[in-house]
Amino acid sequence: MFFNKKEFSSYWFATGTPTFLIEQIRKRNDLERFIEQRTADSSFLRGLDNNKISNMGLLFQTGYVTVKKKEIGEDDTPQYTIDFPNMEVKKAFIGNLLEEYIKKEPSEVQSINNILAEALKEKNKESLERGLTELFANIPYGLATEKESYYHSLFLLAARMSGYEVEGEVHTNKGRIDAVLKKDDNVIIVEIKYSKEKTIDKMIEEAMGQIKNKKYYEKYSGNDISLLAIVFGDKKEIGCKFQKP
Repeated sequence: MFFNKKEFSSYWFATGTPTFLIEQIRKRNDLERFIEQRTADSSFLRGLDNNKISNMGLLFQTGYVTVKKKEIGEDDTPQYTIDFPNMEVKKAFIGNLLEEYIKKEPSEVQSINNILAEALKEKNKESLERGLTELFANIPYGLATEKESYYHSLFLLAARMSGYEVEGEVHTNKGRIDAVLKKDDNVIIVEIKYSKEKTIDKMIEEAMGQIKNKKYYEKYSGNDISLLAIVFGDKKEIGCKFQKP
């Protein structure tokens, strides 16, 4: 099945909704982190085969994300920085993506976002567990996977909708942080685990220990730093823990 950008654009403006794009992403069960700009080569600028193109490539070809910057690499190959044109477009898309995955109405999604935002602000583990439980409760079994990256991605989308600047897979000189959430001078360093065999409590301690042992927080000294461990169990149990460094 082949589309060019003009055909996709015609579809887009005729429907006035990203339903087609959301459905393509849902069918692939391949949640990329639609939260950060990324660098790509010129393949993003070509026509597309809908069965082969990546999710971000699909968004680019339909005009939902755009080229923010062009640079020439060391091998003289053009590199393009791809991102949503503005925060409003990004937030609208992420909202639609969450609605599709958790099968809830916009008002219900907003209610969950409010719970998560307040829980993250107050560092309230019980509220965060409740909000995450509501977030994941209605996801059909066939969409949920045992891959840690799936829960990681969906949590980051929800955190973005809750008003946080989000960075995923942040590299330090001692390892890689799963996620960093920022708002003003408040920084939350997050380690996410999926537990199939070990208990939730044991995995929480392992996640928190990883943050501390590798001193992920050192990169953000001078800010109000909190540490957050989140564990997803194979029976949809969710455990969280906040600590200070």
